[in-house]
Amino acid sequence: MSTSDSPTAPDDRPAMSRLLDRPNRPATIAESTKASAESRVLRREPQFNLLVFRCGAEWFAIPAEYVVHVSKVTNVHTLPHRTNNSFRGLTALSGAVIPVFDFIGLLGVPPAAENILRKPRMLTVGTAEESWAFEADDVPGVYAMPRNAVKPLPLTVEQSPRRISSGLLSTVQGSTSLIDPERLMNEFKNAIC
Repeated sequence: MSTSDSPTAPDDRPAMSRLLDRPNRPATIAESTKASAESRVLRREPQFNLLVFRCGAEWFAIPAEYVVHVSKVTNVHTLPHRTNNSFRGLTALSGAVIPVFDFIGLLGVPPAAENILRKPRMLTVGTAEESWAFEADDVPGVYAMPRNAVKPLPLTVEQSPRRISSGLLSTVQGSTSLIDPERLMNEFKNAIC
């Protein structure tokens, strides 16, 4: 009996070795290549960095390029006959005098429950030419989010004359309102007038 006629001997190698040593079929290679390419396309999805913060009972996010500074809460100096429920006064941050607003008062955000832990921070937002500050109750950090994660606003919010949001996001904190920086800055400007 020739060696080609003999029955094949059992393979005593471990199963993983047998699996890895098996020849690849062209169809399997093509499928794997396609799946790998698709996953790379998904990872290249346009993203933006957002600073997430809480004011009162609501979570907000603002594009990170509009965040000038995050610091400990500083003293706010009121201006006689100029402060109101939106404009609190002025503060000095990094050598600049910055107007300070009450975000909750300005936008009518409901206050947080008494038992919610506050880790207040002063957020300064704006551009190189002009910036504004407000106190946030919590600032967990900056998150990279895919641009297609932004969901449309409910119709009642969309039609609000004082809306500063451009959409909604699902973050670790829950439903988060994405702030339109231009609208927020307009609200700050209007509150001073």
